[in-house]
Amino acid sequence: MSFILIPKRGEDLQVNGWNWRPTLELLRAENLLNQENYERMGANGCGGQVGDELAYRIADVIERRLSGMRPGERMLSDQTVTVKAKKKLILTPETKVEEIDAMDVYSASYEWLVMFRDFCRSSGGFDVS
Repeated sequence: MSFILIPKRGEDLQVNGWNWRPTLELLRAENLLNQENYERMGANGCGGQVGDELAYRIADVIERRLSGMRPGERMLSDQTVTVKAKKKLILTPETKVEEIDAMDVYSASYEWLVMFRDFCRSSGGFDVS
């Protein structure tokens, strides 16, 4: 599953759910999203919206998070940072949910966070599709 962030200014930004979910967790932990907007932004076509002012505040939060990270690191969904490479995930019809390490697969890369920070600063606000 992927999400498309549609800015008021500039180019769309596409992100996969593996990077997007922990990013939303960070924004919720920083009290930038209420429960309703968190849910809207976490589902396709549900009207998730970010105004210009909030986009700048998001960029500032991402910048603070990046200051404690280095290229190649990942932020896990519990907000911890790891340098360990993501395990390769192969899903088959036989894969059981309990076999999936959700903490490992849902992680926002340093590189994604840089792109998202820059997008937020230049977007003028955005919609999530």
